[in-house]
Amino acid sequence: MLSLIERHYNKHKEDLRLQRRHGIVEYTVSMHYIHKYLEEMGEKSGIKILDVGAGTGRYTIALKNEGYDAEAVELVQHNIDVMKKNDAEVRVRKGDARDLSFLPDETYDMVILFGPLYHLPSEEDKVKALSEAKRVTKRGGLILVAYLMNDYSILTYCFAENRMSKLMESGFVDEEFHVRTPEGELYDYVRIEDADRLNKKVGLERQLVFSPEGASDFMRTQLNYMTDENFELFIRYQIQMSARPEVVGAGSHIVDVVKKV
Repeated sequence: MLSLIERHYNKHKEDLRLQRRHGIVEYTVSMHYIHKYLEEMGEKSGIKILDVGAGTGRYTIALKNEGYDAEAVELVQHNIDVMKKNDAEVRVRKGDARDLSFLPDETYDMVILFGPLYHLPSEEDKVKALSEAKRVTKRGGLILVAYLMNDYSILTYCFAENRMSKLMESGFVDEEFHVRTPEGELYDYVRIEDADRLNKKVGLERQLVFSPEGASDFMRTQLNYMTDENFELFIRYQIQMSARPEVVGAGSHIVDVVKKV
């Protein structure tokens, strides 16, 4: 029987998301930081990268084509089929971020975990996914973990849709305006302190936290009307602003760059 995640991604055009302007911002800023940390690691030929929850392989394929030893793990067969259609030579295995037992310990210099924690409401499952990513990462290696942000959800799905009072009555949002995702929901949302707590539990050391898209998810219409010149300037702006405290947490995602010490 197909899971909720599989049913969603069988319909959702994940391969197109990062090609739209708000997605281009997210992808470009994320790749900026991926390249920054990879360049600090040394020669491409000796660096191993694992992309867990790789979707349709946008990051895996790009890094492979740049000469890195990059491979993917993906849960949804439809996404794997699209990935292989996009690049028949990409190495991808079907698997769940919570159980990477088919991969050996301390193998990868960088593990990208951009999708799985969106879909794991329970703290126990988040810890499992982070622990598995840590296990397969070399000592001193990096894990890039993406989270969906609580206040983006509060503003766009609760207040903007005029549902806040009902959601608070149902317990979906608590008195401190923190989303409390029940089992069976597709997406989970966190605050920075939630990521802090998970890092402490798993024993990961933060190097940086950044916002890949900043305000772009709130500005989809405006981005589409920008000239190419102004859109390029917006991307430059977001790269410069992405790690500033007043921006982190304001967008739909953060990426937590953590080290296995």
